[in-house]
Amino acid sequence: MNRLEALLADGPTLFDGAMGTELLARGADAKQSLEGLNLTHPALVRSIHLDYLAAGASVITTNTFGGNRFRLGEHYLEDRVAEVNAAGARLALEARNAAGRSATVVASVGPLGKSIEPIGAIKRTSAERIYEEQITALAGAGVDALLLETFTVPSELELAVAVANRVAPDLPVVASMSFDVLAQEAAEALVALQQRHRIVALGVNCGSGPEGVIENVALLREAGAGLVLARPNAGLPERVRGRLVYTASPDYFETAAARMVEAGASLIGGCCGTGPAHVAAMREALRRVRSTRLPSATPIPSRRPSRGEPQISRSRLASDLAQGRFVLSVEMRPPRGIDPKRIIDHAVVLREAGCDYADVTDAAMARMRMGVVSCAALLQQQTGLEPVMHFITRDRNVMAIQSELLGAHALGIRNVLCMKGDPTRVGDFPGATAVWDVSATGLITILANLNRGLDANGTSIGTAAQFFIGAAFNPTAENMARELRLLRRKIEAGADFLVTNAFYDVAALERLREAMPDLKLPIIAGVMPVASARHAAFLRNEVPGIEIPDWLCQRIEDAGDAAAKVGIDIALELLERMQGLAQGAYVIPATGRYDLAAELLLQAAHISVR
Repeated sequence: MNRLEALLADGPTLFDGAMGTELLARGADAKQSLEGLNLTHPALVRSIHLDYLAAGASVITTNTFGGNRFRLGEHYLEDRVAEVNAAGARLALEARNAAGRSATVVASVGPLGKSIEPIGAIKRTSAERIYEEQITALAGAGVDALLLETFTVPSELELAVAVANRVAPDLPVVASMSFDVLAQEAAEALVALQQRHRIVALGVNCGSGPEGVIENVALLREAGAGLVLARPNAGLPERVRGRLVYTASPDYFETAAARMVEAGASLIGGCCGTGPAHVAAMREALRRVRSTRLPSATPIPSRRPSRGEPQISRSRLASDLAQGRFVLSVEMRPPRGIDPKRIIDHAVVLREAGCDYADVTDAAMARMRMGVVSCAALLQQQTGLEPVMHFITRDRNVMAIQSELLGAHALGIRNVLCMKGDPTRVGDFPGATAVWDVSATGLITILANLNRGLDANGTSIGTAAQFFIGAAFNPTAENMARELRLLRRKIEAGADFLVTNAFYDVAALERLREAMPDLKLPIIAGVMPVASARHAAFLRNEVPGIEIPDWLCQRIEDAGDAAAKVGIDIALELLERMQGLAQGAYVIPATGRYDLAAELLLQAAHISVR
């Protein structure tokens, strides 16, 4: 029997407290790698382990939480992963031997710190290799168990657990997540994860403090979890003279420890802000409750019914497409200033010309403009045009993306076209920092989660959203095999409709249909009326992703002063030929030429596809 399993057989087991905040409290520089201290300041790390053992901890955790290649790379230590982790394990083992106790050493493994596909850009295979590198080093150093802690994304936790089970099959795994409020669905999903993998205990750590952790422990037990770990922070931190200070006292933790056991926890400890004094106080509490019967691994029937799948109502655009109506939308760019009057006036003209939808761009070409959410809401409220909100991931981290989408939903915006955005170096502020926490496919995944009533981490948000999710596709991409692979991933992530770049050869749509005969999603085709010979030359030579054929350039050049009219004629011909291949058109006017878009809409009313 493993040391950890033997401890658990004797009753509630006491873990240590925080490592990171304790290192900082003892003078470590917050700008350096705390895990790197295993190499540069081993005596400091070892002293913390010894102090926790002296305080009564039966389990100590290695200083390896951020010991993966990504996090160490922030401090130029990415080539020393094995060395840093082996040193962290060795220091904990040395402290145990020096203390003369049979304490258990568990190796701490935290999340990568970067989002994994489909939300982020990190490939699952890459993530697996990075976890394998760290866990292999820890397992080879002789630790007794693995603690996968402070995860916020269930899918990443499952990936790490699967790697741990494969790389170190003889080591028990404790899997712990950080929640403020754990929804019943999330608790049940964690228990299901435990049933799919070898996990000796589930856990809740970090968060806001003991009160929330106690509630979450009870929810895990109610969902059917057996052994449960509880390691809360010492409350919420406050900033004191430039440092974060946690204020929950050891006396408070003594009371909280007893309540954790009462709620069903079998493993008790502390996270951020807790130190040896907190552990000593929890030891006193556990002495008083030592006779408490350990929770059984037998699932406890849930007292609350599971919520069924949400019923998702559709936008007007979704309804029109479902009914087979050929839809027409016009791209509209938000103003560069604070006055929306001109764009609203243009929208009224377009509506009167037969337009039902407005594709509202989001800082197109990295140019600074009014925010897309507010502009789309204004257009809808003041003109009746239903917006298709272009939404880019360049300028927003994963938290801001979700916050803005929730706000957009509250304002009545339902249609979202998911895009990465143009690089900042081509725009007004070339030195601006691009975020790109999330890919376009990741944004689709987030929206699909919101439609299921979940955030990006799989945590309940309450009522499910009703977004209609659009994916961008370039039918004339130079590397069409790559474009099709990306499109399939977007569809699998939850896209509801496709919007293409502007093109001038219907054969592009025919090739798409041939390449994906099983494609069921409606296609809204990009149509850009060419306004002049200069416009055609600009598109051909300066705008990536758009192919301008020779015949079009010749027709426009031959038209002379009537070039704009010929551009509309070409667009009308394109609309006629796309019958049966597309379910709508997305009209992209030349800069400021909403008059040409209105003329195209008026003439398109006589085309049979309408």
